[in-house]
Amino acid sequence: MEWLFGDPTYVYIGLLIVVAILGGMYVSTVKKEFLWAGVSALGLIGLVFLADYLVVTDREAVRRTIDAGIAALEANDLYSVLDLLAPSAEATRQRASWALNEVRFTRVRVSGVKITIHREQNPPTAEAQFFAVFRYVDRSGSTVYGTYAANFRVIFEKVDDRWLLTDHYEWQTAGL
Repeated sequence: MEWLFGDPTYVYIGLLIVVAILGGMYVSTVKKEFLWAGVSALGLIGLVFLADYLVVTDREAVRRTIDAGIAALEANDLYSVLDLLAPSAEATRQRASWALNEVRFTRVRVSGVKITIHREQNPPTAEAQFFAVFRYVDRSGSTVYGTYAANFRVIFEKVDDRWLLTDHYEWQTAGL
């Protein structure tokens, strides 16, 4: 069902083609059966839209966890950041505590997010890769502004219907 709820674009396109064909057949024959079939296909488009809106896939849930982490970092809320980490994520927990004690984040931007879900593992895991840019100011009292950018690989684990971060890796780091 990932094809339907993950990205229903092809379903929408297929149903719109059906609506167009039925509309053309109605215009050429003026038979109400084609009109009602077209209206039914439009109704199916509405149902697919509703289902896509209501059903949260694992990929969307992982993306929501990433977005919540960005919001927590921008709010400089250590407890919200730690709430998104699995109990086993000790290294990441220490890194987050250290960073939020040393700097105040002013802006966090993430781009190129690619999420892979591994349902075959128990518990299910996910991997997200992205590029992140952090803008910050030093908490030491000086007005030192800085920027940190890196590629990230973040591992998540599904714990009680929540996707929690278990580990992260950084590479190609750059101070801007």
